[in-house]
Amino acid sequence: MPSLCVGLVLNRSDSVPLKKPRKALELSEENALLVTDMGGWEKDRGSLWILTFDPKHPYSKLLNARRILTGLNLPHDIKYGPNGSIYLGEAHQISRLSLEKGSVSKQEIVVADLPYAEDGYLHPLTNMVFLANGDLLVNVGSRSDNCDVRKSSDECKELTETGLRLYRYQSDKHRWDQDYQVYATGLRNSMALAVHESGTILQAENSSDFPDHDEPYEEINIIEEGGFYGWPFCLNRQLDVADTGHCQSEVYIEPYSLMPPHVAPLDMIYYQGKRLPQLAGKLLVSWHGFRVAGNRLVSYEVDDKGRPILSDQPVFYRDPIPPATEWTTHPFNSEGGMKREAQHQEVISHWNKVPGVRPEGAPVGLLELKDGTLLIVDDKNKALLRLSEGQAYTEKQSFSVVSEKKSRQVAPELPLLKKYCAACHLELRTSPELLLNREGGWLRKEKGKSVLEQRLRARVRFMPPQGRLSESVQQAILGEAESM
Repeated sequence: MPSLCVGLVLNRSDSVPLKKPRKALELSEENALLVTDMGGWEKDRGSLWILTFDPKHPYSKLLNARRILTGLNLPHDIKYGPNGSIYLGEAHQISRLSLEKGSVSKQEIVVADLPYAEDGYLHPLTNMVFLANGDLLVNVGSRSDNCDVRKSSDECKELTETGLRLYRYQSDKHRWDQDYQVYATGLRNSMALAVHESGTILQAENSSDFPDHDEPYEEINIIEEGGFYGWPFCLNRQLDVADTGHCQSEVYIEPYSLMPPHVAPLDMIYYQGKRLPQLAGKLLVSWHGFRVAGNRLVSYEVDDKGRPILSDQPVFYRDPIPPATEWTTHPFNSEGGMKREAQHQEVISHWNKVPGVRPEGAPVGLLELKDGTLLIVDDKNKALLRLSEGQAYTEKQSFSVVSEKKSRQVAPELPLLKKYCAACHLELRTSPELLLNREGGWLRKEKGKSVLEQRLRARVRFMPPQGRLSESVQQAILGEAESM
């Protein structure tokens, strides 16, 4: 966006070996950040970092970095709550932290026994928002991609726990009632939640994973107590994936707006600062998705209730897939019908990989800093970025071009990889060497195994998300990949 630039605050190094940072929190009385690091998709490998910066060079000169908690279970969210206390979300619990001289002096569990299974749980991460009265809304993500509703029209047993839980605040005890209420259902994975000063609760939905880069669209929902928002039966607006009739039910609440397909919204905040007037009062959303419409930071104009302004002819933009080099514009055109949808503006766009210049972006956590700049946590690149005023970065050629002739010469047929993986990773059809390489791609080794093998055989967040592949198919895919 004009007059904005992105600076690198920190990336992985020997002194700060971040593995998978997700969210950050600015300490109120120090020039320091707390950063959650999942450590990967395995239990008890996460940590909490404290990063201290030189006050004369805010967020540019790092003085010290220390892990202050280790052995955490997939830590993700970290926020201030009632009375200014710090709250940390792990997959199975939420705890309150007390700090003293830059170390954790006390850790109290305030929400216990969140549903979590170490094996095969697709969306185990804890995301949360505090309401004005102190009540706590907590994401409980789905165990599966789509609950197999396309195979059967039976009720999805996950509906009784998947969605948002409400834990009521007991202000006299500074605790939360463990007898929670299922506040909203039909939400697959609420990794982006925001509460407007008017009281509006917004949720951005990560929809199911169709083997189609054009469908389904993601959603923005206005959360109401007791609301049912469709998953796994209703996607987009009226796309009934198993002819269940749920999409015509009186209890079904359609999305307030759709977002482009597969953008994977992972955080959103209302920007309240004055330093970046282009963003004043807007809703900011990180699009983490690796497909051709993701890897962006976007903003929405909102009304006085914090709802994105709707448009008659919304469009979105796609990255080129090599050998193409041009970004393209596309109208919203979702299955199941459309209404007026919100038009986003791209704050950071063209965030593709350019060898020797930058990696492909993967924004997760967003944090408005006290000085009015915006901190962005990038998990795949193990980096912290800062959006501030400045000269916008542009370039004449911002895409790595691979010729069709080279692709045909280098790439074998890869039938299984294309069958199971190309719906998400379109490069496998045109330039598979961009993904299947031993330097920074799927064939690079970590702890003796390729990244591809680890993702195929992971206990949590295995790939592809539609269902675990048999051992024989996994082995055949690995063999294809090694032929590159």
